[in-house]
This record gives sequence, C-alpha cells and structure tokens, in this order.
Amino acid sequence: VDCGKCLPGECRIHGPLIKVKDRTIPSRARLTLPHYLALRILEMPAVNKHILGVFAKKVIQKRTQFGPYVGQLSTSLTNSDDNRLVLQVLKDGVKYFLNTPDEESGNWMMFVRPARNLEEQTLVAYQHRGEVYFTTVKVGAGDLITAWIHWR
Repeated sequence: VDCGKCLPGECRIHGPLIKVKDRTIPSRARLTLPHYLALRILEMPAVNKHILGVFAKKVIQKRTQFGPYVGQLSTSLTNSDDNRLVLQVLKDGVKYFLNTPDEESGNWMMFVRPARNLEEQTLVAYQHRGEVYFTTVKVGAGDLITAWIHWR
C-alpha cells in the first residue's frame, strides 16, 4: 500500500502480507449452554458417524427445569433421525413439530439426545403453556443428558 499497489501476497519492496483472521464465534445454540453442562462428541460406530451430546459436569439436582426449548414450529418434520429428539407441541388443537434445522435457530437443548429406554432418561420433556421444557429426573456428574419422549 505504501507504494500505491495492493498485492494479495508478498510485495518485493515491502515484504510479506500479514493476515489476521476473525475469531470463530460459537453458534447461538452453543452460547446458550449452561456452564455446568458440556458438549462432547458421541461416536456412533453402528452408523459410522459422530454427533454432539450434552454431558453434565456435576450432579444436577432432581426437578431442575431447563427451557423453553427453542425451535421452529412446523407441520412436517425436518432433520429426523434416531439420534435427535422428536418434539411435538399442541397449539390451537393442531400438532406441530419443533424443528431445529441448524445451530442458529435453536438453543442448547437441540443437542439433548433421546434415551433408548425409560431407565436411561435423565430428563422428562413436557409442554407447559405452549412451550416445551425439560426437568431432571436423575443427573450424575459425567452423565449424557437424555430424554425419553413418551409420544414417540
């Protein structure tokens, strides 16, 4: 720039260009994660993929409420697979799905995974005044946070 030329790389007169990149900003969903929870990678060897799960950093008292779940109401389900919770809400007599197509449209609760059975659940999901909340049943330090959805 001193010599009036803008070069994307090295200048023979002034030397190399020093590049500074922006910091990576966590998504909305990751920023909403409570401080005593952590996101970790879950390996799914049966389907050869990795997904994120929520883990407790400490014991969380029974009947601790989280929520509301943030998502987009839709009459059809998007991003459905066995590793995601399928949440439904009843609004004005119509059933809707709560979709979280990406990390910017939801909160940390989108990373809660379905329990394989009732005994494995650490949270109960329920609707109250049009919103979905999670309440703890039993959460120990290091536990994967899961919910058993009774309407699946």
